[in-house]
Amino acid sequence: ENDIRQINIPVNVIPPTFHPPSFGVTVLGNSHGFDKNGSTSGYVLWVNGRGVMIDPPPYSSATLEREGIRPRMIIAIIITHCHADHDAGAFQKVMTGSRIAVITTPTIYKSFIRKYAALSGLSPELLRHSHRHRPAIVGQPLKFQGATFHFTYTLHTIPCIAFKVEWRGRSMVFTGDHMNIPDKIDQLEKECVLTKERADNLRQLPLLDCDLLLHESGAPPIHTPLEVLVALPKEVKDRLWVVHTSALPKECGLRVAPTGTAGTFRLDELHPSDKHGGNNNKMLVENKMLAGEPHSARVGHDPKVALSQTKNRVAKKKDNTCTTGDNKKINQFVSSLDDGGHPNVSVAGDFISSIKANLVATGEENKKTLAKVPPLVLSRPTCVSDAWFILNLLSAVPFLSSLSYSNTMEVLETAQVEVFCKDEVVIPAHRRSDVLCVVWEGTCVEREPSRPGGIEMEDDWRYDGQDRHHENTAVWHAGDWTGPKSLQPECALSADCKHRGFVKDVVAVSKQGVKVIMCAMKDLHEILKSGSPLYRKYLADQQNQAENAALKRENTEHLQNGWDGENARPSEMLLQQLAKQPSLNFMEIISHNSALGNLTALQKRHLESLADGPRYFEPGQLIWQVGAPVDFSFLIVTGTAHFVQTHKRKIIMNRRGSTGSIALSERLAYRGFASGRTSWSLVQDKLINVSPNSEYARLEIALQLRVEEVETEAFEHTADLLPREERMRNARDRFANKVLARLYARRAFTAGVVFSRGHFLSDTSRMVSGSLAFIQGRSTNDDIRENFQGDPGENHFHTSNIAAGPDGCVVMVFPRESLVSFLDAHPGVLLSLLGTNAIV
Repeated sequence: ENDIRQINIPVNVIPPTFHPPSFGVTVLGNSHGFDKNGSTSGYVLWVNGRGVMIDPPPYSSATLEREGIRPRMIIAIIITHCHADHDAGAFQKVMTGSRIAVITTPTIYKSFIRKYAALSGLSPELLRHSHRHRPAIVGQPLKFQGATFHFTYTLHTIPCIAFKVEWRGRSMVFTGDHMNIPDKIDQLEKECVLTKERADNLRQLPLLDCDLLLHESGAPPIHTPLEVLVALPKEVKDRLWVVHTSALPKECGLRVAPTGTAGTFRLDELHPSDKHGGNNNKMLVENKMLAGEPHSARVGHDPKVALSQTKNRVAKKKDNTCTTGDNKKINQFVSSLDDGGHPNVSVAGDFISSIKANLVATGEENKKTLAKVPPLVLSRPTCVSDAWFILNLLSAVPFLSSLSYSNTMEVLETAQVEVFCKDEVVIPAHRRSDVLCVVWEGTCVEREPSRPGGIEMEDDWRYDGQDRHHENTAVWHAGDWTGPKSLQPECALSADCKHRGFVKDVVAVSKQGVKVIMCAMKDLHEILKSGSPLYRKYLADQQNQAENAALKRENTEHLQNGWDGENARPSEMLLQQLAKQPSLNFMEIISHNSALGNLTALQKRHLESLADGPRYFEPGQLIWQVGAPVDFSFLIVTGTAHFVQTHKRKIIMNRRGSTGSIALSERLAYRGFASGRTSWSLVQDKLINVSPNSEYARLEIALQLRVEEVETEAFEHTADLLPREERMRNARDRFANKVLARLYARRAFTAGVVFSRGHFLSDTSRMVSGSLAFIQGRSTNDDIRENFQGDPGENHFHTSNIAAGPDGCVVMVFPRESLVSFLDAHPGVLLSLLGTNAIV
């Protein structure tokens, strides 16, 4: 009880919060694909507080992030058809983040895979591996996350689906793209293009009984004309909202669906008397129920029982705090709860406002009564998929996804789900390192520990809505977590991050309350240590770094594998650079990389556990060379590296390869000798002359300036940059990566390109040859050869030379076998590394 404290946080410091409905829809965009000004259509269907995106528009994840909705809260996408204004965001979503479900018919799914395999250059097998497909079969109900979907085909230029979704007696119909023109449907039926059953199904689609109808009205002639919707019966138009349109005439009498989270349709808050007409505008009202005083409870607490007890306690107050009118409001509120304990928004608002007003008027002692009222997050109906969703949230935490089934069950046995009211301390400062806390619902912020009488908020502690990683604005939305740095690599969200010299409390700021998953680190550490090889390797690496203190001392004998200390003495300048580094901080190193720095926490820790080294290359020593197998990738820790040219541009490769070793696999050997030859030539990339005004000259200057910044310690972390400086750096990195990709495509290099700290050297395209990304599932040798351009023997061997700079180079090494497995599991990362041999 001593940990339960109230912290009054001014409104202007509260980050954006959004409480998803148990059943409802958020419209992300409402225009069509031919509107150059509007955002193309896209939607989030909320089922039990979890999101199912419908035809997500491009960059929809970034749009949701601005509203405080993390990617983990989106568990599936529905693809209605494969036009670009409906499926472009779907490809982006499946390639990033967690492995979500894709719901669509087998016909549409095959088209989607073929289309984006061709556009991305990735194999269909890898695309299928990146997500789960849930087939939508017309005529068969699909049960998903507690809701039931009924799919049907619409009338469009390509196969397109519509659906009706039902949840606890409420329902919604989404028409998708549909040419709902009755005369045309009659004509097609008369011409026997459509069967009578199919034509009747199309006519009936907008007339289906439901609480909400989202009907499209796009650009003719392949969409529904506006006059058809105007002619619908009044009871249909009462539940109709028009989507997929740029604008509506004022006199048409129809409504355009509102966009953004503020306009979310909350179908779970419909009172029975409001169904099928009535006052459907209540669906758009943001929930007003909030518990403003501290409260903590376990999931499973019965809201009806709690509120009945609250009524009895208030009624027994000697000063008659609760009047007859208050008793009536409590009775109305309790009776308004459905079987899952979910309240009606209008009744809940009246109840809370009335009780809170009376308690404030009667003094501090009676305010404790309101603390017994459960927050809204506790009132969400329970679902059999809750356990699945808990595992889904926990799987984002590093190392947990590598556990076996039995170890995962142990984690669930030790985990606890707790809820907190607004302004309550979720984790006090002194317990931050003792627990892993994953936010299930709501938003938390980091604040100074409370003092007697509350605290005063300083001006520079205000949330600016721009950078959640800024040291003064640590924010956790649903799907985020905090814990020791081993499980939360992002410093701003870690329990080991000390703002102004000390750790701070984590405080709930959502007006609907916060629901979290708590795991004691004492138990979790033992489970991970016994069940996760990656975690054990991470602990061993941390112990070695602590023992060696390799980057602080002049003695570099322990910084390499196999260095004899006599023939490979590092230069004095390199020793000085190493001494400046307080430790070999993998997270700090990859923060300098434009691609690896954007990985998720899970991906960063996984990649860190795959690294070997550090390994030292003396000045001029080749890191890789022409004809050598592509067996390793390298991350530069300190020092520099650059392209060099050998005298021979053409190298003769025999069956035993350039190193005398047997080929890596039978498939590789086959590729080299399928044509009956016993040898083939490998052509080295060419050195090109750079004109002063070319993009290659600009690339060389940019990379050389970066080397100077790193050496003079002028290179700042992204989190320390001003927004304008960060945009400039991102633009510079994007330009550099594009030009490096063009050089790779030309099989060329320039002498002035220099790589430095944080740059990732990897010929990934050749490295993944033969992996899941290219050949899994192919049955013939001809299919295998189709993946490769030019001579098939080149694909596992380097065609360029990269050597350490004049002061040597220290790198982390990633073996091919482990890195390819990592990339197969994270196709979005693979896509960002293909088509180049260096990422800056």
